[in-house]
Amino acid sequence: MASKREIKKIIKEMVYDIMDECDFHVVSMGKNAGAAEALMDEAVGYHEMMMAKIRATKDKAGFRALRVQLEEDAIGFMNKINDLA
Repeated sequence: MASKREIKKIIKEMVYDIMDECDFHVVSMGKNAGAAEALMDEAVGYHEMMMAKIRATKDKAGFRALRVQLEEDAIGFMNKINDLA
């Protein structure tokens, strides 16, 4: 089972990667800049939402559910990033 610290680290890395990819699209490609900035805002909101859920979770089953949700959301974010190109 992943600890609270590990889940937070994974979320932080995922959000950083999303921000980096979106920034690349805004700076170097110029197209879809508005969509990239909206995705950046969504990633920041996602980070805040997941941190609140982590703080509220107290048992192993809750952390397992968060882990599953994190994997599903990561796939969704990657699909959105791919759509920017």
